[in-house]
Amino acid sequence: MGETARPETDRDAGRVAGLLHRSHAALESATAAVAAVGAPDFERRMAVMARTLRAFRSEAADIASAGLGGSDQETDRQSVLTALYVTEDAGRIGVLIEQVGDIAGARESGPPLAETVREPVRDLGEACLRLMARAGDVLHLTAPSAVLDRDLADIAVRQLALSRLLLTGGPLCPVSDAVDAAVLGRCYEECAQRAAAMARTADQLRGDARRP
Repeated sequence: MGETARPETDRDAGRVAGLLHRSHAALESATAAVAAVGAPDFERRMAVMARTLRAFRSEAADIASAGLGGSDQETDRQSVLTALYVTEDAGRIGVLIEQVGDIAGARESGPPLAETVREPVRDLGEACLRLMARAGDVLHLTAPSAVLDRDLADIAVRQLALSRLLLTGGPLCPVSDAVDAAVLGRCYEECAQRAAAMARTADQLRGDARRP
């Protein structure tokens, strides 16, 4: 017989799911700010981004405090390691989202991204957001890793296509637009990878609890 599932398992996995949903909200707001450059509601979009990013980081800090700041008993090992893995990924996601917002802020008084790069960047961002939205939900599925792997593969293909487009000089756009598009693409891809890693951590935790 395996170990009896700890009552904390569902709590820990549930908090990871909640954090994933907050990460989606924060990246969605940053992406909206990029799209709103030059629009009348740009400042409002930036304010929403700042608010959702603070909420995401606050939740990550709470998980870190609960998991890493307390007991060193062996019985708490799963909570401690879950907090360690998840908050490391969440911290990196926070940096990446902030970078997306910084690009939007730097372009505030200028034009939006050139149309030639805007569409592939937008599509990559939307693919990333779909994965992040799903990552918090798939923890209840039989094989969440397989679902997320398909999404990650799609994102990798989109990122490769974007980098190829930029490196071959295909799009007619200013260098600054090409640079911002390249950075945004990398941010979106890594956000997706980190979100998938968070979901897998929580799924492994639940898988251990379900083991007979």
